[in-house]
Amino acid sequence: MKTKRLARAALLFFSILLVLLAASLFYLLPKKLFREPSGPYSVGTTIRYAVDAARDEILSPQPGDKRELLLQIWYPAADNDLPRASYGTHMPETIAAMSDDLGVPSFLLRHLEDVRSYSALNAPMSGEESAYPVILFSHGFGLYGFQNTFQMEELASQGYIVAAIQHPYHSVLTVFEDGRTAAAPPNELPPFEQFMAMNDMLNGIWVKDAQFVLDELERLNRGGEDGLLSQRLDLAKVGMLGHSYGGAAAAQMLLLDPRVKAAVNLDGSLTGTGRIPATGFGKPYMQLSTEQAPQDGDSFSEAPLQDAGFPQEEIERHQAFLQTYADNQRNALRNGGYHVRLKGASHYTFTDIVLYSPIVPFVLKDKIDAKAAHDAINEYTLAFFDHALRGIGSPLPDRPSTDAAEVAVNGDA
Repeated sequence: MKTKRLARAALLFFSILLVLLAASLFYLLPKKLFREPSGPYSVGTTIRYAVDAARDEILSPQPGDKRELLLQIWYPAADNDLPRASYGTHMPETIAAMSDDLGVPSFLLRHLEDVRSYSALNAPMSGEESAYPVILFSHGFGLYGFQNTFQMEELASQGYIVAAIQHPYHSVLTVFEDGRTAAAPPNELPPFEQFMAMNDMLNGIWVKDAQFVLDELERLNRGGEDGLLSQRLDLAKVGMLGHSYGGAAAAQMLLLDPRVKAAVNLDGSLTGTGRIPATGFGKPYMQLSTEQAPQDGDSFSEAPLQDAGFPQEEIERHQAFLQTYADNQRNALRNGGYHVRLKGASHYTFTDIVLYSPIVPFVLKDKIDAKAAHDAINEYTLAFFDHALRGIGSPLPDRPSTDAAEVAVNGDA
């Protein structure tokens, strides 16, 4: 009898332990990441591939390859009962690449395979409007086109068509239509001069990617072969949004391509060969950043370079060169530029990554709730593009700076 009681007690103990373990995994590795988009439209998503026959792919192992891009597009959809799409494209392969890149076990990311978005794959587009304004999105270096799904779906639900560009060989992994893959090169730190030159070189490639995507969207909009997109893109109202390297590309597109009418930069340093004039862009521009981003008049922040591993003496030798980036930062906010600082945020607060596990904000030392931060980012981004592209509302939301997100704003609009 005593043995049976001990066995039952042991079984109960291990059952409770398993329940607690399952509950902790459910909490630590969530399969529900996003809030439902708040706009009046349902959301659809679709994938397109495009080859720029005019450009060689300089990083391909195959000579003669052309630059090939993957696009994920979110859009206002007609009401439908279609199943919700998976979070990202080619998730098993992408998770394996993320695991290698981050140096973390793949099981800590495997739950992302089961995450569902709020978008329906290839759903019919809403007929509420004949055409919708377009926003391009450019991801951060080594990340991926769907890294800001929290933002893409919200913008689509509010009546925007959002085309996210996946930059092959500069994303963690791109899987092409025929199954070929393109991964980012090893994350090795080059000499300082090469590092700074590489920033401008990569920016130039990404700007050409974005220009080609706009060319391709114009072609699809004109023709009748794309049953979903043809005649549905309002390409007189184009904005661009980007994170980190992608934010720098968005700023350069605003400067260099007249088709882009407004841009939002999510915590990106203003690299690129185009120098922003002292009078500003002459078009609407907003930068959302952490508190550590340089303010108007500041010298270039050394912190990112120190974090990257460059010695202080090497950084100091190149202060004059670095100051050009601070000049770009200052000039970008002239005559209508806005700078929104998200207090307590880190570089990756501006992405989905902080939703992958409650452990992530802890590791990043975030002092802001991830979903509160995303609410603020969405509100500012939407208000800005509504004003800049649609001519409605104010460029800044009516949002108290003392709420949970604690946003500080400056600009001279």
